[in-house]
Amino acid sequence: MAETPDSDLDDVARIRRVLARELETINEYEAFARASSHPEVRAFFLHLASEEKEHVFEAVHMLRLLDTGQDGHFASPIAPGHFQQAISGAHAPAQVHVPPPPAVPAPPPATGRAPAEPLTALPPQRLIYGLPAPPPSAESHPLTVGSLRRGGGGRGGNR
Repeated sequence: MAETPDSDLDDVARIRRVLARELETINEYEAFARASSHPEVRAFFLHLASEEKEHVFEAVHMLRLLDTGQDGHFASPIAPGHFQQAISGAHAPAQVHVPPPPAVPAPPPATGRAPAEPLTALPPQRLIYGLPAPPPSAESHPLTVGSLRRGGGGRGGNR
């Protein structure tokens, strides 16, 4: 069966393809690490695998943002006995619905983001690898690649 060209896929399908490739790459790097006889080479491959795991996290995050049906599966717990049918070959016991714990209003986190606020409501400068960034203080200067080149803090002055 021929694979669909990347250009013919929508964003969700592209993210799923990236996710599959990242998972395969993790397996490959970890196999290389197990097969290595040199500790430094082993550490190198484990480092690469760790970076790929971060990519998996980021791809899953994007998938959850773009595919609400998929996000629903991540948000709901797996009922006890869910996998027993595959092991025993028989029908699993009746699914036990585990209700979520009662919602207790929590104080807003230190990031200033309300718990129910969707991640997409945050402006891009408030996200770091898909996680909320702390709000800037009144005395701070925005940290950008350009400010690093100028000597930090956006105050100018080349190094």
